[in-house]
Amino acid sequence: MHVSEDRISHLAHRIVEKIWRDDLADFPDEARALQSVKDTIATFFHLAAEVDEAVRKKLASYSQAKVPGSRDWEILYQKFYQEEMVKRKW
Repeated sequence: MHVSEDRISHLAHRIVEKIWRDDLADFPDEARALQSVKDTIATFFHLAAEVDEAVRKKLASYSQAKVPGSRDWEILYQKFYQEEMVKRKW
């Protein structure tokens, strides 16, 4: 899943604003905090895309092909997705 830079920026601004409004943290350097949130969001979406691709390849390699969208496919997809995320320590 590709997420645009504008979307990431919008999400980051909303997150930083919410943290500040709820008085959960003070930012001595707001620009740095915002950039850190942007980097984290971008990393997450990049990792999610990599994991999605790996899981889909794994499911496609099964001898008994599962139909994407079927209940069996969804159950295996979620199981393998979680396993991949754990492997990547996310």
